[in-house]
Amino acid sequence: MLVVTNTLKIKEGHAEAIAQRFGASNGVQDMPGFVRMEVWHGSPKDGAEELKICTVWENEEAFKGWTSSDAFRQSHRGAGGNEAILGATLDKYELLVSRTPGE
Repeated sequence: MLVVTNTLKIKEGHAEAIAQRFGASNGVQDMPGFVRMEVWHGSPKDGAEELKICTVWENEEAFKGWTSSDAFRQSHRGAGGNEAILGATLDKYELLVSRTPGE
């Protein structure tokens, strides 16, 4: 299992609008090996907000399939032109331990 986090630093007051575009159908939900996506919103700090877009994949190959797909290119078209986005970082994590209630 692989979790990929795309952390976006957003001008304060703009995070909710940007988060909404991740709720639209953009093809990621149809990709082989895609498990789920969550968008997390951090508290405003120093005039900026943070969004963490977390996607969960069965494996690295599934994620690479997404990033090389036409759907990925279409969904990211024009994303660099949004002046409310102050910066972004991408991180990958491999799941080592998982617990659920009652375990």
